[in-house]
Amino acid sequence: MKSLKEIFTTLAPEQATTGVVGIDIGSSSIKVVELQERKGVLTLTTYGELQLGPYAAKDLGESVALDAKEEQEALVDVIRESAVTVRNAVFAMPLSSSFVTNVSINADPEADLAPMVRVEARKVIPASLSEVALDWAEVEVSSEDQKKVTAARRDVLIAAIQNVALERFKILMQFAGLKEPPTEIECFSAIRGLYNSQEKDIVVIDIGAVSTKLYIAREGLLMRMHRVRAGGAIATRQIADVLKIDFEAAELKKHAAERSAPDFVELQKAHHSTYERGFHEFSQVLREYEEKNGVTFGFVYLSGGGAMFPGTDSLLRNTLNRDVVRANPFGKVAYPAFMEDTIRDIGPSFTVALGAAMRMFE
Repeated sequence: MKSLKEIFTTLAPEQATTGVVGIDIGSSSIKVVELQERKGVLTLTTYGELQLGPYAAKDLGESVALDAKEEQEALVDVIRESAVTVRNAVFAMPLSSSFVTNVSINADPEADLAPMVRVEARKVIPASLSEVALDWAEVEVSSEDQKKVTAARRDVLIAAIQNVALERFKILMQFAGLKEPPTEIECFSAIRGLYNSQEKDIVVIDIGAVSTKLYIAREGLLMRMHRVRAGGAIATRQIADVLKIDFEAAELKKHAAERSAPDFVELQKAHHSTYERGFHEFSQVLREYEEKNGVTFGFVYLSGGGAMFPGTDSLLRNTLNRDVVRANPFGKVAYPAFMEDTIRDIGPSFTVALGAAMRMFE
């Protein structure tokens, strides 16, 4: 079985290094995390986040689609302002430029899956295979699930990235003075940022600017993904509409939210309304997966910028009827003790960037 590390490794050469920067370009911000290996210890050396709205003449927190020049300027700026020094990088490709799914193929254990995977990929990928970089990995079928099928069934994870997106980001990295980086889809980075080898099965809910994703992973490999249209920028727009204020004021109010504020209840209600339907969908997906595979998830990791709004974890906990743990990917690396409070606060936002950087140290 291919490991998570192998997916898309052929797109760029691996580099022996003691330092690397993980790059996560979302629709509203860019995040970078630089790691170095010091005396055998993986150490955080710097990190940074830059909002993309102003580069497109939009407000902070807005979801934007930058042109090539604006994107290049933003990446150079965040690297400079974060004092990133290494030239080795790993880039987490956004899901908007990617496609990931699981398929089941009836095949004998000894059969060559490669040609069968291409046939299945043509059925599920909404583009010609000549337009994407395709990779796949066979995943384990649970013993409980195997009992329910009469023919030999092999489950496969299929992942693809648009060739035009790969070329675009290759040029972007060259412009920023970075060595051509290995590229992987952001879901794999998020899982690596939180996966603990002592936990066979994990669930990650990652709140982005315009979408929220549910990842179910077994032994570090993605088993199921579900996306809903709900995210930080959408929540800000909802707050602006309810409170009758502009987007920028709503964004500032969202980030400064405190339970003691006189309008907090109204603010929280507007914020939470963005996610309620999506969280209920996640609850159903989890229940179906648990019933099908004979597993039980005691808790889920909550990641992404939206995880930091007060009460989001409680809303998710009540909806899923299980514990919710705010993501702390920096727990996997060393950093100065005086940064503890800051690292704990920002951790959920940097899961993907840190997970991408960690790839080079596997």
